[in-house]
Amino acid sequence: MTINWPKTTKKDFGNEILEATHTLDQSPLFSDDALAALLDAYPRERLGVWTFADHSEGEEAPVRGIAGDLSGAEILRAVKRGRIWLNLRATNQLVEAYSQTGEAIFDSLQNAAGRKVMKRDMSVLISSPGIHVHYHLDIPLVALLQVRGEKTIWLYPPTRDFAPDERVEAIVLREQEEGLAFKSGFEASARQLTLKPGMALTWPQTAPHRVQNADVMNVSLSCEFMTMPALLKANALYTNGRLRRGFGAKPSRPNSLTAGTIGKAALARVLKKLEPQREPTAPTPASFELDLDSETCTRPAQHLS
Repeated sequence: MTINWPKTTKKDFGNEILEATHTLDQSPLFSDDALAALLDAYPRERLGVWTFADHSEGEEAPVRGIAGDLSGAEILRAVKRGRIWLNLRATNQLVEAYSQTGEAIFDSLQNAAGRKVMKRDMSVLISSPGIHVHYHLDIPLVALLQVRGEKTIWLYPPTRDFAPDERVEAIVLREQEEGLAFKSGFEASARQLTLKPGMALTWPQTAPHRVQNADVMNVSLSCEFMTMPALLKANALYTNGRLRRGFGAKPSRPNSLTAGTIGKAALARVLKKLEPQREPTAPTPASFELDLDSETCTRPAQHLS
């Protein structure tokens, strides 16, 4: 496999949208048979099964489901016929056959950027024709590699106008999920890109985005990771959130590695040690179950979590 990041990666990494090419779309690991085997091998209790409403203004939370006792091949059929978005997080760690692929992607980023790439999490995303992924942001850095199908991604500036500081801090503090409220006026500032097999992107940390599949099943790799600058910024956001909530402060978002950002990141280590131990966050309740006998391939879930 080959992954080719642009020559400007070392200069622009983490601050600009970077487009790349790869040959993973030619890998046998992403054929229908291989994906069905992956779904059988992946820990069923960790499989993310979701659906989304159509794109609109405001904030739309994703709806969680479960796959029940369907086989991998049956789950894949439900994705092709229904409106389903599967997220197989940390596939590189949980399914040995995909470990080498994950390492190759992260190593390519590390070599191109000249920075150590840490906290490597490669998710395999398998999603239905036409599904829309709501407006949201990620705290880690992300590289998105398109393997099958076609999708359009809209990327928005990582500023408070598109994601208020308080909401970004709430995501870091795990007070809320990654979703944000969308306004149609944001479109004038969006960068719109169409991804086809063999294409890849990475973008600035905490840049909000949304995704629309074309009318074909999609397979993508969402690779989350941290560099030291990204980790320092994330920890500075944590400190900002604690200062805002505990002391009524109005801290500014860390956009660069200043002495203040580094100091806040160091303070985060202290604050985390002082923070009371929280109960694990309960998962979003499952409201549907995959069902191949249904026209939508789903049925309401009862007494499920």
